[in-house]
Amino acid sequence: MSATATSQRVIGFIAWLIAFHVLLAYGLPEWLFASLVIVLGILYYRIGVFGAATVSLTLVVITVVYGAALKVTGFEDKIYYRPDEKYGSFDYTNNHRIYQSTVHTVMDMPHGDLGSMTSENIAEPRRTRFDTDADGFRNERDYHGQRFVLVGDSFAAGSSNSQEDVLVAQLARDYSLDAYSLAYPGNVADYAAYVRGFVKRHGSNARVLLFLFEGNDFEESRGRNASALARFGRRYFGLFSDFNTYRVTMSLYKRFTRGRDIHAGSGVEFIELGEKKMAFYKEYVDVTRRVQLREPEGFEQAMESMRPYIERVYFIPTKYRVYSRHMKLGASLPNAQWDYLNGICRKYTFRCSDLTAPLVRESDRLLKHGEFTWWRDDTHWNQYGIAVAARVVASDLEPLQGKEKRPR
Repeated sequence: MSATATSQRVIGFIAWLIAFHVLLAYGLPEWLFASLVIVLGILYYRIGVFGAATVSLTLVVITVVYGAALKVTGFEDKIYYRPDEKYGSFDYTNNHRIYQSTVHTVMDMPHGDLGSMTSENIAEPRRTRFDTDADGFRNERDYHGQRFVLVGDSFAAGSSNSQEDVLVAQLARDYSLDAYSLAYPGNVADYAAYVRGFVKRHGSNARVLLFLFEGNDFEESRGRNASALARFGRRYFGLFSDFNTYRVTMSLYKRFTRGRDIHAGSGVEFIELGEKKMAFYKEYVDVTRRVQLREPEGFEQAMESMRPYIERVYFIPTKYRVYSRHMKLGASLPNAQWDYLNGICRKYTFRCSDLTAPLVRESDRLLKHGEFTWWRDDTHWNQYGIAVAARVVASDLEPLQGKEKRPR
């Protein structure tokens, strides 16, 4: 092979490699990304070095202009209806997701997560304050030696709620209980990773209050691959996921593919409660109705790994379970998730609390006044639901605090 032919192949490969990385900046689904990469490879082989270089250069220019337009128009921020996705990030050192660190902002939420899944007019607009600390968790201040840390997913983190209403804030305000939020949406394996990272940063003296949500915490709980190669891959591809072209294109693709389901509202059920329409996520409804739970892969191992740090475990029921008594179900709901968790707690001598009963009592009381413990357009509890959890937690920890809790 001549030197000229070799150099042409090298240039062609470099052109393809440039196109490969440009496509990474678009957040395309894997099947589409792979298809385009293969098509470009075949195309570049056919059109030669000059054609390949021209196509790659054109892709670069288009992407730069696209990204600049998203920034100038502000559309890169308008795609987000809540702060959770906008400020999502990753802790590559500790191998788990976090929020961006040291965020202090206010954002108008036009609706909750279920509001984005239906064309029904159920939106409850709210203004949310969103604060994170240096470690990327929802705290107004950095960790300063608090004895108790709250671990869990979006319920413990306070998704869809303003900072002053999240669990860690209500505990401090209403019960003088200074706790630390170590919560971010994930599964039980993720929660174990949060705890490991916390212990590495701050030591092992704090005690964990673990919150597990019935709707999605009792599924497979695999931890992320922690090998050096996997960490490098996540960090490398993470460079592209921070681009506005990536975030916007991925969001638009998801909206386009889900458009028909959103119009039909196929993922959401509606029930009239207190003369108001309440939305329920069908997947969580199905989980609540589940008669038997197969042991989730990785769940028990993750729980066992947190055993040295756990003070208490709290079970958060679905919205459907809390309001089921107001529906004509014909039979009582099974308790597969709680029964499984209760068994794990007995095995490892964890103190476990089921928040269902106190949430039901408060929901029934509020319903008489046209109020709810869950957002009507969301899968998450609101400030009133969080207040129930705060009251239970404060009562449980009162003997350990050595002082009376402040009355509400």
